[in-house]
Amino acid sequence: MTSSSPAPLSGLRLAAFALPGAPLLALSVPPIVFLPPYYIQHLGLEAGLVGALFLVARAFDIFLNPTIGGLQDRTRTAIGRRKTWLLGATPLVMFAVWLAFIGLPPQAGAILAGFAILSLYSSFACAMIAHLGWAGELEPDYNARTKVLGAVQLASQLGQVFVMALPALVELSGLGTFADGVHVMGWTIIIALPVCIGISVWSTPERPAPAAQARLGFTSAMKALGDNEPLRRILIPDFFLGATQGIAGALFILYGSHVADLSNPAAFLLVYFSAGLVGAPLFTWLGRRYGKHKALGWACLWWGAALGVVPLMPHGDGTLTAIAMAIAGVPAVAGTMLLRSMMADVADEDELRTGQQRSGLFFGLLLTTGKVGLAMGPASLIVLSLFGFSGAEGAQNSETALLALTAMFAFVPMMINFATAWSLRNYPLDAARQAELRAAIEARNAAAAEKAQAAS
Repeated sequence: MTSSSPAPLSGLRLAAFALPGAPLLALSVPPIVFLPPYYIQHLGLEAGLVGALFLVARAFDIFLNPTIGGLQDRTRTAIGRRKTWLLGATPLVMFAVWLAFIGLPPQAGAILAGFAILSLYSSFACAMIAHLGWAGELEPDYNARTKVLGAVQLASQLGQVFVMALPALVELSGLGTFADGVHVMGWTIIIALPVCIGISVWSTPERPAPAAQARLGFTSAMKALGDNEPLRRILIPDFFLGATQGIAGALFILYGSHVADLSNPAAFLLVYFSAGLVGAPLFTWLGRRYGKHKALGWACLWWGAALGVVPLMPHGDGTLTAIAMAIAGVPAVAGTMLLRSMMADVADEDELRTGQQRSGLFFGLLLTTGKVGLAMGPASLIVLSLFGFSGAEGAQNSETALLALTAMFAFVPMMINFATAWSLRNYPLDAARQAELRAAIEARNAAAAEKAQAAS
């Protein structure tokens, strides 16, 4: 269903388009939260080794994501370049999820575990860049993009909350262990992914791709980074917020089990991510009302302060901890949503300068910095091991190790958030500037069309 100029999406079509965000975002933070402790506790791998495996996979992403984005930008097919990649990536993601969440045998070695992690991240990148590139191209307007990415984020949050609830529900119901809950997560994503992508591809038109573009590999991506100030101003907070998610996410279950004396830490993660169902529409509205970068700065201040409060809750007090986690969870969704909408605006500035539509490349860069930031989660496991911390069930850790865990879980992310808010001041690409960019692009395209018609 490709149209030369698709009409603005209705609410129903917007919801259908956003659907793939549900299973795809379930492959962003949850693997950082659940797979490391699963590999440590149930596959018998050392914490430092698990951290190193995730770091290697993230390092590979630095080269892979911009390359995938560039390839997608140059793809030309009858059904659309984004749809082609999204459909093609689906079976690859399904296999990778099965292997990483379900298929690894007990006592699996580092090579097999590393292959599973690398396969998961690589296939996820193919699908996620396609969906984000498509989302950035659906609407040309500054606020309309916030609405589109807000809908994707809301769908993503619903899927993430549902998937992350599964380990807690499995344990609380007595149907299985933490490992069984991880397996259920995997099967849920495997089933939901083709259904959600199929509905989105069938129901949503994709704007036709521009004329064939020159190849843009890793070197060109780095040149684009150097020449584009708004792009740099987005990638810095994207890295910072990825680091916050990675560190806090990777350490919360360990913190809840070994420091906070919580009987079921996964249940408190459910509270945290459920609060994002309030945060997604709230920060969509704030971004449209006051500007995306301002709304994001406010979210960072809120998020950082709230994370710093969590360790102050009395250990073993589930009620107060749940309240603190809910307060911290409301602004946690803002970074992903608003930065993606801001990146679509950055792609407009690049299109005006170069004459090329390179949304895939730019969203590939965005995923790269976010994933490098998320890699700080596995890196934090390595740092903890240097303090002698053991994440094994029933392990007796020293006061120094537990203090290091608390500081890295809460206070390091708190300071990162404050630094992120500071980095967003005086951001140059607001609604007025984006409207100027779109007007100039449309005028140039109209002139080119008139010239081509006169020549024919």
